[in-house]
Amino acid sequence: MEVKEWMVFQHQKGLHARIAAIIVREATKIQNKYQDKLFIGKDETKLLPASSLISLTSSNIRYQDQMLVVSKGSNAPESLAEFMQFLAGEFNLEGKQVQDEVDQLLQQTTLTVEKVFNNIANGVIIVDHKGRITTFNRAAEEITGLSSQQVMGEDITDIIPNSRLKEVIQAATPELGRRLEINQAIIITNRTPIIVNGQVVGGIAVFQDVSTLEKLSGELREVKALKERLDLILESVQDGICVINQVGKIDYVNPSYAELIGIEQQEIVGCSIQEISDSQAYQQVLETGQGVFGVVTEKDDGLVIISNIYPLQVDGEVEGVVVVAKKKTEVEKLANRLNELSAKAEYLEQELKRERGVDKSFQRIVGNSGVLKEALVRATKAAETTSTVLIRGESGTGKELVAEAIHYASARKDGPFIRVNCAAIPPNLIESELFGHRQGAFTGAVNNKIGKFELADGGTIFLDEIGELPVELQVKLLRVLQERSFERVGGVETIEVDIRIITATNRDLEQMMEEGEFREDLYYRLNVIPIVLPALRERKEDIPLLAEHFLTKLAAKLDQKVDSISQAALQLLAEYCWPGNVRELQNIIERAINFTETAQITVDNLPDYLKQGYQGADALVSLQADGEVATWQDYEKEVIKLALEKHHSFNAAGKALGITHKTVAAKARKYGLVD
Repeated sequence: MEVKEWMVFQHQKGLHARIAAIIVREATKIQNKYQDKLFIGKDETKLLPASSLISLTSSNIRYQDQMLVVSKGSNAPESLAEFMQFLAGEFNLEGKQVQDEVDQLLQQTTLTVEKVFNNIANGVIIVDHKGRITTFNRAAEEITGLSSQQVMGEDITDIIPNSRLKEVIQAATPELGRRLEINQAIIITNRTPIIVNGQVVGGIAVFQDVSTLEKLSGELREVKALKERLDLILESVQDGICVINQVGKIDYVNPSYAELIGIEQQEIVGCSIQEISDSQAYQQVLETGQGVFGVVTEKDDGLVIISNIYPLQVDGEVEGVVVVAKKKTEVEKLANRLNELSAKAEYLEQELKRERGVDKSFQRIVGNSGVLKEALVRATKAAETTSTVLIRGESGTGKELVAEAIHYASARKDGPFIRVNCAAIPPNLIESELFGHRQGAFTGAVNNKIGKFELADGGTIFLDEIGELPVELQVKLLRVLQERSFERVGGVETIEVDIRIITATNRDLEQMMEEGEFREDLYYRLNVIPIVLPALRERKEDIPLLAEHFLTKLAAKLDQKVDSISQAALQLLAEYCWPGNVRELQNIIERAINFTETAQITVDNLPDYLKQGYQGADALVSLQADGEVATWQDYEKEVIKLALEKHHSFNAAGKALGITHKTVAAKARKYGLVD
């Protein structure tokens, strides 16, 4: 049941907060008594619960305003009559109990309003008539980056310079839906004056951070642009593309697909795939989620179509399939073209490996010849692994330089690089030098000594002239290769090391194995990655580059103003057989820099044996009885002979040739030049 009655509100101060609290107190009692619901409003469209203080204080009912009172419930006439009688009274505020109950209601309402303000997503700022901040909710704090303690009582324009709340208060006119930037956030704000009894007593700004919305709007535009680009791509590609949904209906085909099967686009979309194809491959893809490739379909007119079918997955669920189709003839043309391109690519890849396949760590090695680049490409690949490397080549070809480059191009570049020349260490000391010794292990071992293998832990050890290693030490080296552990001389403690081993030799290890001078098992352990460095005579096109390189480097080192080599001198260098290889060339350039009196190296500055070999080239070439070119051994024998005749000792001849005295002695004995 609902009853209602009009009355004139007679309280001279209007329905202010304390009067509203008294009404709420009384309405609550009557509702509890009759189990009815009471409402107050200016008309039937704006009825407010009489037991809600927040509602009543927002009703804006003033003195002598018409006010509609409504009761709903089974006892509506009785509850309405009692409530009307109360509203026509004086609203007695006397009595401690009444005041306490009213104050409690006001306090609860204030707390409720504060909680509402602090929990709504929109920022709320309220100022008084002078523009001083009286309310600053939590959302306002988050959006502006300011705390309420900082801003309470402050002038709004001091806190937010571009705020227009003061202008709204002055004009008593709201501003709605204005865009504003605060603390790098984009907000939309409504500014409204607060009017009480016809007077503007303040202003309120309610605003919302729309930065996220604007970002989403931008992303939506990007998605739309992306869709348009994808549509353009699909419409332009020559492959036929067909999209089929979960139930086998065609959702999309591009013009190429429509042309391929000879049906208009608008006639295909919406049809079942079975109407244009009897293949069940698409159903298999829907069920398994796995693509099917190379599906062959033959049309009635003899056209053969080859299709790839891919699952269309959304959040892990198969929502359909995409068919990419081509004519068989086009596929065959592409296959033939691909074979042609593959062959060209393979050739170009090999050329690139030769031209660019060398790591920057190998840039110190001068030369552009093909044989050198082949060796350096292999060395670059060796740097990418941890396998043992055996570098082969004559003395002076740069084996140590390549070993060092392999180390610094590898993952161990931050670790130590330890060099050991096995030929330069006396046989009785080499074991101690490599593995270290304990104090007192032998006469003269007055202290503990750390060996080269231990020093190389975490890095690389380079064993040059490995062919000179005594057979009894080869066994111990083999163990290090196999187990990466050893004991010092005279010690019992097993030392484990993390090392990479690179070895080098100019000797014929295979012949040494046959003669029992080199262990076969060690040879195979060392020869995992073989790298053969070419002799200088095999890459004579690099001689001008090397000569210029050494000239620039050594002239600066010796502080000599020599900056060129005559063409005749270069020709002489190119004709020489270079038994000492690059090291010999370097020594000759250094000697020439010291002897020249001008800024240019000429033939006169080159050593006599070089010129003699050049001048007697015809005789040397004619060493064979039939007038054919001599063998390399003949050339080598002649050079060794000339060097010994000029310098009269192995040591001096070795220095002149840029090779060791041991090598000179061995060659001289080999060719019967000495007893």
